[in-house]
Amino acid sequence: MTHPFLIIGGYGTVGCHLVSLLNEFLPELPIVIAGRNAQKATDVASRFRNTTGIAIDTRRADLGLNPQVQFSGIALLTNDLSNYPAEFAIKQSIPYTSIATQLNHIAPKLALYLDNPSACRVLIQDTSFAGALISAGIYCTNKFRSVEQIKVGVLMDENDLGGPASMADFDDFAQKEAGLVLVNSQWKVPHGNEAQHKYTLQDGSIFIASSLPGFDAAELAQITKAHSVRVDLIVGQSPASREGNKPSVEVLYEIDGILANGVRDNIRIQLTHPEGQSFMTAVGVAVGIESMLLNPKNTGIYLTSQKISPDLMIERLIQTGAILQKINI
Repeated sequence: MTHPFLIIGGYGTVGCHLVSLLNEFLPELPIVIAGRNAQKATDVASRFRNTTGIAIDTRRADLGLNPQVQFSGIALLTNDLSNYPAEFAIKQSIPYTSIATQLNHIAPKLALYLDNPSACRVLIQDTSFAGALISAGIYCTNKFRSVEQIKVGVLMDENDLGGPASMADFDDFAQKEAGLVLVNSQWKVPHGNEAQHKYTLQDGSIFIASSLPGFDAAELAQITKAHSVRVDLIVGQSPASREGNKPSVEVLYEIDGILANGVRDNIRIQLTHPEGQSFMTAVGVAVGIESMLLNPKNTGIYLTSQKISPDLMIERLIQTGAILQKINI
């Protein structure tokens, strides 16, 4: 029998979407959602199949759980800085992932690998939309023989900022300087006008976004070997919201390089999810969990590009309603 997958923060905004998606993608996988409030976890769990709710204490090394309990993996969906959930997973030699996007949340998990290389099964999804931005970006470059430049613009709706964990991310970003951008193979912190870039969506609407201090640009640069890379974010009004519909999330990729046939091309591809950013983040986590469970015994610390197939990510995004379309320049 498959052990249940533990989702800490499972009754939050992203967590509820995630449980629903796991019920769809991995219907045989039992799920345990956990938080500080056992009653709330139990009440939310009752809305889903094959799901139970429990209380958890991330201030304790044993998480406050029965020592006989076994899980198939753990996902942390909160901004909790405790290492105990990751250490618990390592002791059980099971996969672990988390999604806080601040760079300072990544360092403690990287350090865990130093003492536990043979048991560590950690996926770093502390990136935009739990790796969906990176996976889709890699997918969009698959027709290129070489990539010269990638610019990614993200428009998140002001009415779709998610729960407390997401809000904490935005508060954290607001206090930081612009993120690194790669310019002609040199990393730099942009200042002034260099910190912003203008993007034009399929409907003709324009947004000016600011460089995002996250992990996305670095991973995209390394995996695609592009010489110039930037990822920019703005919170505003999405096209769907302007039309009176549910807020959407928009990700625009501008890619310049040499195609497989040797012709230079500059393309724009827009990824839209009409269910919004919290839902797309949940899709990213679900695909991460699915990918980890496919090879649960492979040890190491993994980035999105190492563990998640871009084809699988795009398949799941489209399956859940996302639209990926090329825009004429």
